Amino acid sequence: GRVLQTLKETGLDKNTIVIFVSDHGEMFGAQGRVFKMTFYEESARVPFIIRWPEHVPAGAVSDACMATPDIMPTLLGLCGRKSPAAVEGMDLSALTLGRQGPEPEFALLQGMGHTYLWNDGFEWRALRDKQYTYARYLRDGKELLFDNVEDPLQKTDLAGDPGHAAKLAELRDKMNGKMVLIHDEFKPC
Repeated sequence: GRVLQTLKETGLDKNTIVIFVSDHGEMFGAQGRVFKMTFYEESARVPFIIRWPEHVPAGAVSDACMATPDIMPTLLGLCGRKSPAAVEGMDLSALTLGRQGPEPEFALLQGMGHTYLWNDGFEWRALRDKQYTYARYLRDGKELLFDNVEDPLQKTDLAGDPGHAAKLAELRDKMNGKMVLIHDEFKPC
């Protein structure tokens, strides 16, 4: 409130992009976990709210699979600038402005391990699209698959369900392809 009030008092409120975003959420016992170092919805989904009067429509919502690498290209796009070619993320400024535009097919999530303790064994990768979360652990190669539409609390792992074998293989291939594209070697921390 103080930041917005100061912007208003200085006359900068109409020409300043204000973003509210948070760190990943703690699990608080969900899925039997307490830390945030996981791909489950309670940890992975974070708010990303943009306020820019007369540009971003009030109350507009997007369900794009935005990830951290998309933030910088989106902000540059809002400022009328292009991202350097080497930038990994996608410019989602059209969606931010309430228009149609390209959006990522999925977000790649990366758990690098217990990096502050430098302990191996906690590394994982996951792919989150608009319906599914697919995850794989480095330690044992265990895969998980959740249908976030039918099972929003992610209680039923579908990775071993023969009826979802094709979806599991599709998401595995997409995640592997993205990891190759960004040179993610999926090694111990």
